[in-house]
Amino acid sequence: MASIDSRKNALNILRRWFTGKAYIDHLLQKDEHPLNLQSRRFRDALVHQTIQWHRQSEALIAQFLKSSQKPLLQTWILLLMGAAEIFHMEGTEDHGTVHSLVSLAGHQKNFVNAILRQLIRFRDAGGYEHFMADSSVSPGMRHSFPDWLVERWQRQFGDELEHLLSTLNQSPVRMVRLMEDTAREKVIETLKDLDIFMDIHPDREDFFTVSSIQPLMNHEIFTTGAVTIQDVSSVLPEYFFPEGGIYQACDVCSAPGGKTAALLKQTLPEGKIFAYDVDGRRLKQVDETLRRLNFSQYILEEADARNHTFPHVDLYLVDAPCSGFGVIRKRSDLRWRRHPEDLETLRALQLEILENVSRAVPPGGEIIYSTCTFDKAENVEVLQAFLDTHPEFSWGDPPLHAPEHWKDGALPILRTYPHRHDCEGSFAGRVKRT
Repeated sequence: MASIDSRKNALNILRRWFTGKAYIDHLLQKDEHPLNLQSRRFRDALVHQTIQWHRQSEALIAQFLKSSQKPLLQTWILLLMGAAEIFHMEGTEDHGTVHSLVSLAGHQKNFVNAILRQLIRFRDAGGYEHFMADSSVSPGMRHSFPDWLVERWQRQFGDELEHLLSTLNQSPVRMVRLMEDTAREKVIETLKDLDIFMDIHPDREDFFTVSSIQPLMNHEIFTTGAVTIQDVSSVLPEYFFPEGGIYQACDVCSAPGGKTAALLKQTLPEGKIFAYDVDGRRLKQVDETLRRLNFSQYILEEADARNHTFPHVDLYLVDAPCSGFGVIRKRSDLRWRRHPEDLETLRALQLEILENVSRAVPPGGEIIYSTCTFDKAENVEVLQAFLDTHPEFSWGDPPLHAPEHWKDGALPILRTYPHRHDCEGSFAGRVKRT
């Protein structure tokens, strides 16, 4: 049974999240409260589930509140934690949940006890299923998303909206990428030895879906670069790489390094990759990643892609800053920390980077533009807006060897959607200077 201590620690972290602006991953990383591994994993899961589902939980709890009852913040967070456990966390026992949270409620313990027990009775009577099937409950309330995002994606996805929202609330698919084909048998045997269930990805034989990542992190197949942790959607830009290999290329927004590694994997023996990032700390992480993967043909430089003067090469990769909506399954608070004005700011930033990079592109040179979002305003619409103001550029050649269901009509773009492809949402497209 999860300890009271882990729930108390979760309560303290959640209080900081609800009253501040920091992302939850940052708060969890900075927390130094001593917990064993099992308790820490439970705490992390509870924190993420509480944040992810808090809008839905508020609606469920409100059914049992009198109009005069206005709980203090700490009491309210305890109720949200309880709702997350009761409705969304398998393996927790109701009596343990109630006992632990009531013990943290102080003089509000009777109130917390009463509400939690009503939630349990509601669940056991089929109330949750009825709530999820009730068409009078808004999609945002039902799936716990802000209304502005639901309305935005309703316009983009239409009848697919409910499927999209439901998928974004599921646990992410865990994947690893085989970096050395000669190590395939060793990697497969190692995964079996570690009791990690795996399947070869249907679209890419160098990707495995796995049941767990944690046992790999200190194993030699990871530390020596035979595999890396990567989602299959990250390969979209690679389908636009030149088939004869890369001589020189610039990765202008390189952190955390996965796409820089992909460039290096296809770099010719005499070639070189120039990798940049505006954040020096993240650039060090890029270096660590590339060294672990045994690459050496690269030069790193801290630089702002909006104004840096890049060298003249034939290929530029712009893995642009974006909303990150494609990885929302890994980031429980992204839906709450993003706001409509952020999308306009990001779009302007993306175009500013493309504008600056375009100055370095020689005739015949190409820009590959990619993001980790499925929102059209940051993807194909950004590239089209760039082309509308740059007649010296045009759409490049379409990718020839990509899976058909990643393609999008006649345009040279690729995209993945979580609800269609069971991976992260990503985009890549190519433009060429004439």
